[in-house]
Amino acid sequence: MLLAMVVAIMSAVVVFLQPFVIDLNDNRAWAAGGVTAEQMNDRILVVAGMPNGTGLVHQTGIPGGSIDVLFNIESWTIGADIYGNDRVEVFRNGSGIVVSSDNRTAETIEIWTDGQQAGFWNNEVWITQWPMTEWKTVVDDPLSYASTFRVDVLDRNGTPIHRWMEINIDGLRLSSPLAEGTFVIDLSNGAIIEKLPNKNLAIEEFPRLSHRKTIDGGHVVRFVLLDIDVDNAATNLNRDLDLTSRGSEMLFDVENARNLVLGMDIGGDSTVEPRYIDHWTSEHEIRIATGDLEGYTGFGPKGPLSGADGLTFHSNPANFQLEILLQKVEVVP
Repeated sequence: MLLAMVVAIMSAVVVFLQPFVIDLNDNRAWAAGGVTAEQMNDRILVVAGMPNGTGLVHQTGIPGGSIDVLFNIESWTIGADIYGNDRVEVFRNGSGIVVSSDNRTAETIEIWTDGQQAGFWNNEVWITQWPMTEWKTVVDDPLSYASTFRVDVLDRNGTPIHRWMEINIDGLRLSSPLAEGTFVIDLSNGAIIEKLPNKNLAIEEFPRLSHRKTIDGGHVVRFVLLDIDVDNAATNLNRDLDLTSRGSEMLFDVENARNLVLGMDIGGDSTVEPRYIDHWTSEHEIRIATGDLEGYTGFGPKGPLSGADGLTFHSNPANFQLEILLQKVEVVP
């Protein structure tokens, strides 16, 4: 009888403690996943800044979890006038592009896909420049790319007066199972994005877009993009990983840029993109609310306040230095 009472009491204790044990295990999984993601992101950023071909080994692992590749999780479009006084715009039209020149100083268009100059055949002659036959010209040739798509608009002297780029970004997703659902952390373009089941998304780190004032009163806009390169055949990333720098590419290095347009298409959770926009334009929103935009320097929406048409940069003077850098890191299990 005494044994039966002991068994009954122990059973009751186990039933009573079970929710607390589950919460304890979930808290451990949450803490372990968060620490692993932060450490991995830090090491990726360190390797991204190292010389091409150098790197380090990251010892990682999520018990019972997984690390997966997020192919094309982000797509960024960046355009700016980089010489002269014309206002040039480039935008997508389905699979093609449309180029417009307000002052009609644009003469030709050059296109580069993944670093290789594109062209077309004309009477058995390979042509690498599309003519600007009208103030608004459509280029609808099929041009595919994996990572970068660049459009340079040139004047009659062959000087680039506008550059527009589209950049695809891959990232990583760390998943840690909980009692109910999965704790998911995305490492994308330098950002850390956490999502717990039935909780609002949390952005712990944002992509590295910034601006600063120079000693002579000018302004510098800098954006450092980060692309993760993982072999398509890799199936198990939840292990020690070789992180190797694949170098950096300067996409924009311009002393007198104008009319910046920065667009983004962020995959995954639909709330990430508006959170990014709010993070970079919050001061502009305050100035709009108070009716005081005079002297404002910083990012703001190009068109609607939602940022649906992208972001731009407000400054006085209107010209600013523009630095856009693409870093690449190869991840090999």
